[in-house]
Amino acid sequence: MRRRKNRIPGLTGRKGNVVSYMLNGQYVERTIGVTTKPPTELQLVGRDRMTIVTDLLKPVKEFIEIGFSLQKKEPFDNYHNLAKSYNMLHAVKGEYPDQQIDFDLVLFSKGNLELNKEAQVRVVKKGLEFSWDPELLTNGRMPNDQVMTLAYCPEKETAFLQTTGARRDVGKDFLEVAAFHQPVILETYLCFVAADRKSISNSYHIGQVKF
Repeated sequence: MRRRKNRIPGLTGRKGNVVSYMLNGQYVERTIGVTTKPPTELQLVGRDRMTIVTDLLKPVKEFIEIGFSLQKKEPFDNYHNLAKSYNMLHAVKGEYPDQQIDFDLVLFSKGNLELNKEAQVRVVKKGLEFSWDPELLTNGRMPNDQVMTLAYCPEKETAFLQTTGARRDVGKDFLEVAAFHQPVILETYLCFVAADRKSISNSYHIGQVKF
């Protein structure tokens, strides 16, 4: 796919094996057709990574929509592509065909607010309690920042999340988690977003809990 400048908006359609259309305000040309060439090993690696990360992001759309929207730099950028691109590059470990997600390296939000690496999580009745130091207000942290919490269950390919959690100065928040028939492992994360939604921290992987 290539983007073309200085083209008249509205001139879209197909000519031969080239399709032209507008995408997020950009004029795009894409070559279509069927190839009989077998995929290279590099292509297989890339396709496998894309599938793995796409599946990872499906249950967390609401979270990454906030978490990556501030990374937009071009009109054609969008939160899903930015989250997918980052995690394909940084959060997949292993060699093809045994690639898998490294949950310690996954980011569900990306920004310039300081991380809260002192954060903790514990299992409580009907869910999880996240806690952090409410007096840690250095490097741009503000008392009215809002926490976002997430618990990801790889086994069930599902997630529990909250994007409008407690204020930073509260020091803790509760995330409801549905009961499972058998114990599962949850990968837990939190981040903070500014009250005006103009800045956000990277998500921080607190660790695993058995629920």
